[in-house]
Amino acid sequence: MEYGHSSASVLLNTFVIKKKRCRVYFHRGTLIWETEKSPYTRWTLPLTDALAVNYGDNYIPESWIRGKNNAATALPSSPTSFILHYAARGPNNRWSHHTVVMYHTDSRQVASWVKTIRNYLLNISCRPRKILVFVNPYGGKKKGEKIWQKEVQPLMRIAGIETKAIMTERAGHIKDIILNSNLDGFQAIVCVGGDGTFAELFNGLVLRTANDLQVDSNDSNVILPQPLIPVGIIPSGSTDTLAYSLHGTTDVQTCVIHIIFGDTAGLDLSSVHGNHSLHRLYASVLSYGYLGDVVKESEKFRWMGPQRYDYSGFKKIIANKGYEGEIELLSDPCHPAASTRCMKNCGRCISHACDDEKRNHEISRKLTVRGKFFMVNGANVSCACSKCPQGFSPHCHIGDGCLDIILVRHTSLMNNIRMLWRLSSKKKNVYDLPFVEVYRAREFTFQAFPQLSSTDTISTSHTRSTVSVWNCDGEVLEHVDVKIRVHCQLLKVFTRRMQEPVKQSKCFCFP
Repeated sequence: MEYGHSSASVLLNTFVIKKKRCRVYFHRGTLIWETEKSPYTRWTLPLTDALAVNYGDNYIPESWIRGKNNAATALPSSPTSFILHYAARGPNNRWSHHTVVMYHTDSRQVASWVKTIRNYLLNISCRPRKILVFVNPYGGKKKGEKIWQKEVQPLMRIAGIETKAIMTERAGHIKDIILNSNLDGFQAIVCVGGDGTFAELFNGLVLRTANDLQVDSNDSNVILPQPLIPVGIIPSGSTDTLAYSLHGTTDVQTCVIHIIFGDTAGLDLSSVHGNHSLHRLYASVLSYGYLGDVVKESEKFRWMGPQRYDYSGFKKIIANKGYEGEIELLSDPCHPAASTRCMKNCGRCISHACDDEKRNHEISRKLTVRGKFFMVNGANVSCACSKCPQGFSPHCHIGDGCLDIILVRHTSLMNNIRMLWRLSSKKKNVYDLPFVEVYRAREFTFQAFPQLSSTDTISTSHTRSTVSVWNCDGEVLEHVDVKIRVHCQLLKVFTRRMQEPVKQSKCFCFP
């Protein structure tokens, strides 16, 4: 039975689910079914968690429904069931794909339910219908193409999403395509890769938007325009810190489901300017010193795969080099440790979203910090990953227009190991270590010492040891003296964010 019109449909009927008769209701975007006999069980599914609905494989002759004497006017066959594809959130922020099959002897009832549910899903305007997908087959453990074929594409097909996949062939391939191709018709751009692959995607997209609007991106004080098209990341890299920080997991199926759902959050991007030009935008972390040395050294050992970072990291931690420099920053009065964790419906990100007047009012002081550092880090997100469960700064927010600056003073080898142990902990962080300073800022500048004139050359081993490079979203940035500025929620990213833990998955399948 059906009541009301399409925008406020009410459906009531009895279906057979796993050989049990269930009363099924649909009203105001919610599907409810409950068993008719004891033990009574009830399930509730908001259709915003549904992926698709299809007719089942069961068919009976139409003449059986209309009567055998009317077989001449019958259709070849009619569906007697439909399959509802949905996603359920389980432990550790993971979402998983499930199905429930509902049977009914009257094919007209089945058709009515399928039509109503499909119309509802089609009217969720934020869901992308056509996606441009870049697949990096070389990053991380070189499983990008397999992940696309085995895990991503099947779910996209179930959801009825049209995709155009491009296999990347070289560094800069994604950026070149985005800058020079017609993107009309695509509702989203997604990459299957690591942090570096995603960085190439949004760098190209922001520059494309700035060029289209004739905005000079090389001006370090310019307000960069927000791209209209949302983006998504499906992890297949070495660390996948951005996917972890956004979703609370690097589970591929979770990330694909979030893209299908179409919900987005605003992600801050930070620009890195130097020598009157924009070097790069980054989304996770910009790090000078130890991590800069690690990423540069690891380029020599790409044949080792992700293990190259462990090998290079061990070599550099033993070397224990220090780098002199000066940081000037516009400090936010809120210390990172005093703020809440950034999760779904984060109040800080909501209140700070593009509120320039509020952010400027909150800037209380300009600070200058000088010294010899083991690491200088500008974290745009928590930078959590499997090896660093809480990240560099666990209370960093993805959309508050700020970054967390973590300065690690040059100290003993044992203290360095102590810091790395803290980073690998699930409970402790580096905030209270005496040789670590943490600030929250809108922007900062860095200058390395000793300063060299344009005519000077680096010739002595001593001078060589005092200059590092930047690790920018996993890529090497050679230019040392830079200005970093946060652009509040510049990018729309597909995610439902981390949520409070659940004890078990909301799977509606019968045991």
